[in-house]
Amino acid sequence: MGSQPLTMFCMSATTFNEDGSLDEYALREHLRRLVAGRNGIYLGSGGAGEGHVLTVKELRRVYDIGVEEAKGKVPVHANPRESRSAAAMYEVAKEAVEAGVDVVQLYQLDGGHGMRPSQREQEAYWKELLDKINHPVAISIHIYAGYMATVPYLKELCGRYGQICAINVMVPANGYFIQLRDALPESVKLYTGLTQLGEVATLGAAGALLAENNIIPNICQRIADGYAAGDLAEVSEATRNVQRFNNIVSEWAPSTARWVKMAMRVLNLGSGALRPPYLMPLEEDQRRMSASFDALMIRELEGLR
Repeated sequence: MGSQPLTMFCMSATTFNEDGSLDEYALREHLRRLVAGRNGIYLGSGGAGEGHVLTVKELRRVYDIGVEEAKGKVPVHANPRESRSAAAMYEVAKEAVEAGVDVVQLYQLDGGHGMRPSQREQEAYWKELLDKINHPVAISIHIYAGYMATVPYLKELCGRYGQICAINVMVPANGYFIQLRDALPESVKLYTGLTQLGEVATLGAAGALLAENNIIPNICQRIADGYAAGDLAEVSEATRNVQRFNNIVSEWAPSTARWVKMAMRVLNLGSGALRPPYLMPLEEDQRRMSASFDALMIRELEGLR
């Protein structure tokens, strides 16, 4: 433990007014809370960030605000939504680059309708994107894409494009993760999800990407702090509390955005307004979530009282 610091990245929520417009004031307040909790930030993701219902202009505004509030304080990354072509991914990624984020994450090609890209199609997709983007890039290898790029291909891709600084390996098999870690230079950091972090950190993970820290950034950061200090008891206690929290909110998953915004409303962390197709769960659900949070002492642990 403690061989390298861990970064706890938050897949940040995008805040809205009740009429569905961007709530820029609430977004700044939310980002400031993440900065105070020393969490890294991913902006505009398709899950917690509701990126698929944001226009390109709105995404650019989210990136601009994120850079203004957090750059130089914590890592500020952009997470353009999954796209079904390189052109669609680039349309959003270039706005993030121009806004000045530290790193832009690029998803694998989203085939859609059951399509699984062939190796040649994957190669053409990445070539089109990476030939254009001369900026630090993270690649997402996510099990929900329905396929995972091979380790030899990712090694070749990182060797050809020096701007690749990270690969986010979400829900990995340990065998795949260690093969990837062994194949790549240490300059390419590997990140994972929260549920794998305790084990995969020992295999060389540099941190985790999660949504829970939209609500409990301080508890999440305790995992990284305990790891850096070599304090297994601290890591264990914080991880248990995050998992207990996850057990509560998972009743309203999937999707991430629904429970994140519901929890924000319950804890008075903004309006919690959602954009359709999402709808806020009923008041009865909100009361049940609030009672569960009270039992876990979320408000006390996060300094919300």
